[in-house]
Amino acid sequence: MDVNWIFLRSFFLSLVLHTLLIALLIFSVDTAVKKVASPAPQVNIVKAVSVDKKQVEKELKRLKDIEKEKLSKELKKQKELERKLKELENKAAKVKKNRKSEEKKLAELKKKKVEEQKKRKNEEKKVAQLKKEQAEIENKKKKEEEKKKAAEVEKKKKEELEKKKEQERLRKEEEELKRKQEEALLQEELEEEQRQQEAAQLSRDQQLLQNIVVNIKRSIVSNFNKSGLPPGLECVLSVRLVPGGEVISVNISKPSGNDVFDQRALTAVQKASPLPIPEDVATFERLRLRKFAFRFRPED
Repeated sequence: MDVNWIFLRSFFLSLVLHTLLIALLIFSVDTAVKKVASPAPQVNIVKAVSVDKKQVEKELKRLKDIEKEKLSKELKKQKELERKLKELENKAAKVKKNRKSEEKKLAELKKKKVEEQKKRKNEEKKVAQLKKEQAEIENKKKKEEEKKKAAEVEKKKKEELEKKKEQERLRKEEEELKRKQEEALLQEELEEEQRQQEAAQLSRDQQLLQNIVVNIKRSIVSNFNKSGLPPGLECVLSVRLVPGGEVISVNISKPSGNDVFDQRALTAVQKASPLPIPEDVATFERLRLRKFAFRFRPED
């Protein structure tokens, strides 16, 4: 570790320096002893050297004690530093662990945030979709309402138009009914008048026809030969005329039973031609004189 290495390096440097210091001190003591020994008077050399060695040993011991104490202090300091370092390492590990935990929490928060953002986006998307659907529903509803209103307006217009048409139809029917009633009334009046006229005409025609029949009979009887015939004979003659009274054909449709009588009747009709009828063609046609049956009995 960096802190341990720095401490050891410092410790060894300190040890080397102290060793050099001790060596230098010893060398200085020996030199001093030698210098002092030269001019000094004659003394007991062995004793002097012994004293000096004791001092050196004492000094060395003092220095060693100092060094030992210093080393102890350094070791204590080193242990303290190691303890603090360990604490720092523990704190660092704890911080690292906490950092990892925080990083994990942060990652989880980021993940949660991303998920929340995703969820929010999905929610926003859903809300937007719902708004869109709502808008479409409202738009559709609005269009349906407008369509419904338009349909109601159109229906109302149609109903009004139908009502007007119905009123117009009823008015026309009423007018038509009134017209028909008036026409029917007029027709009845006309028919009544016509019936009256026809009745009057029929009465006149019957009277006229009776007169014509009487005249025709007179004309035929005037041309009929009665000699040698038994009385009471009669036959029915079928006569065909043209306007003006010209006889174009005459036949016995119901014989009398006497051929001479019947033949003389046919001859009398031929001789009486043209028969006395109205010259008016309309009257001729109206009285149906173109073809008619005539009962012939000379005694009448």
